[in-house]
Amino acid sequence: MENKQQVGALHPNLLLLVTPQGLLIQLFTPIKGVVIEQSGTLQRGTTVWIEAIMQSKEHKIMYLVLGKWLPYFHINVIN
Repeated sequence: MENKQQVGALHPNLLLLVTPQGLLIQLFTPIKGVVIEQSGTLQRGTTVWIEAIMQSKEHKIMYLVLGKWLPYFHINVIN
């Protein structure tokens, strides 16, 4: 069975996270993150700020970082 990301509702300035303990956390932009997969000039380990959030046509969550939209799997949110 294929594991697909499901998005019910999305707000450009709000990210909802579920912790391993099952707690729901609301984070409002700007959100601090760290690059976990190199993308363009952003090197792995670089600290960045997520300016906005959107859903792409392929239904993937995208983060706006330094004026460019990146898929969520490039950035690890720092709480």
